[in-house]
Amino acid sequence: MSSLITVKKNLIVFHSPSDWNDIYARILKDFGMGMAVRTRLQRELGFTYRNYQEWIWVAKMDGGHKYCEQQVHVDFYTESAQSWFQLKYLNLGST
Repeated sequence: MSSLITVKKNLIVFHSPSDWNDIYARILKDFGMGMAVRTRLQRELGFTYRNYQEWIWVAKMDGGHKYCEQQVHVDFYTESAQSWFQLKYLNLGST
């Protein structure tokens, strides 16, 4: 993955929605269009996603400024579901 991805306990933050869109397309290809229904995604794969806007403060010598970053947060219901997702779709070990 080329963009920044933050991994926390039961949460993965995609700082670029296009990275999530690529993974979501792979999920739909792997498991079928039925995974487009969020309740089924939650029930069968153990996670759901949400769009999020994060205000980022950039400090500079003359003050600074804020900007809004569009993000996608993937919330996991179990640690095993998050581990499976990371191994299958993030490949964090191979950079």
